[in-house]
This record gives sequence, structure tokens and C-alpha cells, in this order.
Amino acid sequence: MPHVNLAVSEAAFGKLVEKLTENISFSKTDGGDFGPFTASYSAGVRFEGGSIDLKDSPDEVVINELDVIYDPLSLTIGIDIPEVCVGGFCIIPNPFGGCILRAPRICLFEGDPDASFTLDLGGLIESEISGGFNVAARYFNNPDHAGLNDHEAHVQDKANEWQFYLEPRWLDLDIIDISDTVGNVLDSIIDALVDDLLGGLPGWAKDAIRFVLGGLADLIRGLLDIADDVDEWLSDLLGVSLGLFDFVLTFIADRLANKNPVFKFEDPYPMLPPSNGLIPVLIPIRNVAPDVTDVEFVMTADVG
Repeated sequence: MPHVNLAVSEAAFGKLVEKLTENISFSKTDGGDFGPFTASYSAGVRFEGGSIDLKDSPDEVVINELDVIYDPLSLTIGIDIPEVCVGGFCIIPNPFGGCILRAPRICLFEGDPDASFTLDLGGLIESEISGGFNVAARYFNNPDHAGLNDHEAHVQDKANEWQFYLEPRWLDLDIIDISDTVGNVLDSIIDALVDDLLGGLPGWAKDAIRFVLGGLADLIRGLLDIADDVDEWLSDLLGVSLGLFDFVLTFIADRLANKNPVFKFEDPYPMLPPSNGLIPVLIPIRNVAPDVTDVEFVMTADVG
């Protein structure tokens, strides 16, 4: 049986991968309750850039430093501050027992959450994905082909296809940078929260609450478990506690392996277009086998 070889250079194959990844995107929201605080995010994620290396023995397509773009990305935090009651002490005691006049009793932080804020993180977090992939050839029986002959399916764009997917062998996501702006914005938001929480109280009540709780800003940071490294806290919260980065990896892996082929062609393949009233010449393609060398991607197949 006749056979055919199709070779694609590493540069050309890289263009196919680049076009593929730039057309993959998703939106997701999620959240969780972590005791003293709740957190939720809303994210739009897309991919761009990166480069590829083709490797032989074993065959592998390596994607290097594919940029993950988080835009938009917002993180909403709700804080449950321990309830504090102040006042209620006797101002004018009754010499015969009891109290003639008491200071008003004020209780704060009875809600859950007592305060919340949203961080706009769009464009402030940079991460990259790298991974190694097998190239898998799969045959797609188009359900829309049913009831049509091959020429009818070709004309109506309902032909069966050979499709080539990138199946991950390994996949990593690295946090490259979190802008220093995040720490500054977070400090400003916490300071504003303190002002809002205590703003309407009389001076003696503010002093009493500070005595009971210490610095309220420090308490909020403690409840959120923010240490000296805001970048590490944010990375752990989004990546570990909320699982955003794992979801990004799972999503892109599934898209490349199952949803978005890097390359495809019709079967039977239109070797000659229609002309002079003649129908196109369609040639069946069988036994498709992909191969990766250090310099090119090669497909071999039987025809006819």
C-alpha cells in the first residue's frame, strides 16, 4: 500500500502550538471557609508566549515558559473578628447598693464576617507553565457524518478526521512574580478597615478595644495568617488553599490532551479540489503514526 510522509519543522510546529494555546481560556470562581476568615476568587485565565523544543529518544514535545495571564483576577476576603464588649461599668455608684449611672455597653464584631474587602490582582501575578508531551494520533468519527457519503460530508464540513493531541508526561506551574503593589494595597485596605470598624466609637471605647485586642490591624493580619512575606501568603492562599494553580494545570492538560488538537486533517483527504464540474478526489488515510525528532515533527501514513 502506498504511504506518505509529512514533515513539519520545529519552528512551524511551534507556531501551531502557539496558535493553539492562545485560543484556550477559561473563567472560574471558587472559595472556601478557613475558620477565622473566608476567601473566594473570580478569575479569567488565558495563555500566551512560550517556546517549544522537539526531542528524540524518547519522542517528546517540550513547551517552555508558557505565560499564564490572570485578567481579571479578584480575591475577596471576609474576616471574623472575635466579639468584644466594652463599657457597662458603673460611673455613679449608689451608696446604698447598686449603680445609679452606668457607661453604655458596646459590643463589636458580632457578625460573620465582620468585615470584608476585595483585592484586584489582575495583571499583578505572573506565572509560567512548562511541560513535556507525547503526540497522540486519534481518529474522530464525526457524528454529523452519519447518513452522508464521503463527498457529501466533505462539502458540508462534516468529514471524519485524524486529530493530533498533546498528552502531558509532566507539567509544572511556577510563580514568577507577585507585584510589590499587592503588599502595599493590602496594608492600605487593612488600615482602612480598622478606621471603618472603629470610626463611630467614642474615644474611651476605642481605647478599651485596643487594650483588649491589642493593635487591630495586627489582629487582622494574624487572623489571615499573614507573616512578613505577603507574596508567600498570597501564593499559598490562591494555590494551596483555593487550588487555583492546580486547576490551571488540570484545565490546560485536559484541553491539550482531549479537547483542542494541535493539528488535524480530513479522512478521506481531498488530494485534488473540484474542477471543471468534477468532484474532488478524496484519498483514504490509514495507519497514521506520529514521530518526533530533534528538528521536526513527522507523520507517516498509508494512503488509498
